[in-house]
Amino acid sequence: MNRFLLITLALLITSTLRAQDLASKIPHDAFAVVNIQTGQFFKLIHVKDFDRSAIGKALVDLGQKTGASDITSVTDYGFDLNSTSYFWTSKTDSITYFTVLIPLSDVSAFEQIFAAEEEIIRQGPVQQFTKTLDDEQVTFAWDNRMLCIASGSPVSSYFENQEVADRYGITYYDYGNYYDDPDTTSAAIDSANTWGYIDDFDIAPPVVEIEAAPTEATVEAAEEAVDSLADIVYEDEPVEIDSTTDWWADTANYAVEAASPYEDYYTKNIRIKDSLAGIWAREYTESVFNHSLDNSILNNRSYLRSVKKDALITGWLSNLEAIYSTLLPDLFGMRGDGKLFSYYGSVYAGLYADGEGFKLGTEMEVSDELARSFKRIYRPKLNRKFLKYVDSDRAVGFVGLAMDSKAYLEELPKLMNDTYGKIFAQYENEISLGAEIVSLLLDEEAIASVAKGDGLFVLNGIAEKEVTYTDYEYDEDYNYKEIEKTKMETIPDFLVMFSSDNVNLYNRLVSYFQYKMLLSDDDGIFHIEQSELPFDLYLYRRDNIVFLGTSKLEMEGVRDNRMQGSISKAHRALLTKNRFAGLMSAKKLSEEIPQEQLRSLDNYIAFHKLFGNLGDFYFRSNGIKGNTVSGEFVAQTPEGYDNAVQYLFALIDYAAQQQ
Repeated sequence: MNRFLLITLALLITSTLRAQDLASKIPHDAFAVVNIQTGQFFKLIHVKDFDRSAIGKALVDLGQKTGASDITSVTDYGFDLNSTSYFWTSKTDSITYFTVLIPLSDVSAFEQIFAAEEEIIRQGPVQQFTKTLDDEQVTFAWDNRMLCIASGSPVSSYFENQEVADRYGITYYDYGNYYDDPDTTSAAIDSANTWGYIDDFDIAPPVVEIEAAPTEATVEAAEEAVDSLADIVYEDEPVEIDSTTDWWADTANYAVEAASPYEDYYTKNIRIKDSLAGIWAREYTESVFNHSLDNSILNNRSYLRSVKKDALITGWLSNLEAIYSTLLPDLFGMRGDGKLFSYYGSVYAGLYADGEGFKLGTEMEVSDELARSFKRIYRPKLNRKFLKYVDSDRAVGFVGLAMDSKAYLEELPKLMNDTYGKIFAQYENEISLGAEIVSLLLDEEAIASVAKGDGLFVLNGIAEKEVTYTDYEYDEDYNYKEIEKTKMETIPDFLVMFSSDNVNLYNRLVSYFQYKMLLSDDDGIFHIEQSELPFDLYLYRRDNIVFLGTSKLEMEGVRDNRMQGSISKAHRALLTKNRFAGLMSAKKLSEEIPQEQLRSLDNYIAFHKLFGNLGDFYFRSNGIKGNTVSGEFVAQTPEGYDNAVQYLFALIDYAAQQQ
């Protein structure tokens, strides 16, 4: 039995490795990986249909323009369209690597198109060349079965060290000590003897921003500065320089020459860093071809759970902290030892396409501590009484939310303290004290009785309404008079509902706003006066539900118990089985947009061609399960198409024809 299990496990591992062939080249310390599953894509649209599409024709034309006259299909580029391509990011203390791995089916075809005019270096079975793209050195390396493209971005903080800077010939300046020693500037310049030998000293000319326009006095000062600099450059006489001198002020370009030495100093450092990044990326590319399976991403269970064979694209992040520390290092540097990122684990996203439509699924792992908070907050379900007021045939869209406002208010101060108190370390005591005061001042139970935390927004339509506004006319002496004018505004017709058990507070608030003449009463329905909005707003309360809407007729139906909605089974399930859900009907929305706003017949036809046949867009999230928060967004495919990819390319072709 044990032997049988071992054999079965070995077969499963072997099949997985074959399916994830090039994934074995991804290092285990990669913190972001994207799988581009072209094999799944071409299951949904045939290669011949793709070649006939606007995108396919553009790709074929691009190949022919490069001189490859044999290109008649995307398959002629030499890439293996039945296998998965990968993009990943990894980081060391000195560099962040960005790498793409593409499987090849015909290496000679690839070389003919992409490497024909490059200076190729061969190292055993691997060939490579380096190009500068967008000011970055990018290495292209390949063998008979895969292409690896890699670039690097230097980590600035790594070079902010005297020893490292000296090692690579970088001019280093400790800005932290600059303002502490006012004599640093003159002493350094004296030791260098001249601005002409910028590499011999470690300081940058001071910078002062000028907000006002240059005056005669500032122009004269700039002229004097240029004259004194001329003496330095041409007579080699040391000079004392005031730390407040404005070297970068663009006062009629007088100080431009004074700025050029600093520009050389800065440019030299950037050039050295970029050159190092290019060299390290080239070495990294070589290591990819020799990467061992034992040290690959395939040993990461979190990554393996994110790989879905029926997805078009999947993306995986090891944790949010790695992303912020790489892409937003300045923000990351502020956080100290706070818990903003430690609350969150790996993140997954996958894009799917099938008969129903495009689906974007997401999952995020959270810590046990945050999971406990989320489970308290998202414990309740939507008030089913709301469903009585939803008419699926009429509604253009809706958004529903179910949460426990009391639990949210109880958890909020602690989360504020743990998170922001550590991000802004200099204000940690103040934030901690503020969070405690908020916790003491809030009567969570009382607030929750006013707004329990669940609510539903229903958009029933969009219409045009003539509204009045005040304009002004001026005579020859610039005296003005007010004139009342009218214009057409596009306004929504909506209804908002939320649960509220505290009728006494509701009545007190209504009485107060009536006293202030902000509400007018019509048999229990209150009209909100003095609103700057282009539509009317009405307020009513019934069955522990507060209603806010734009239609008085609809509010009267609620008051008189005449409003009986007709919600579909699918819409009911979407709202009641999820803690957060919403839907928008693109077809109904296109019918609601006033024709006058489309301005012309061509715009009208194009708008309805693109949106009139679309299905519904909806999203949903059922809160948290275990330690995972998940969600899904769906764009439904209209009838007449086998899957969403076919419909997408039909839309792209139509849009291309309109140009």
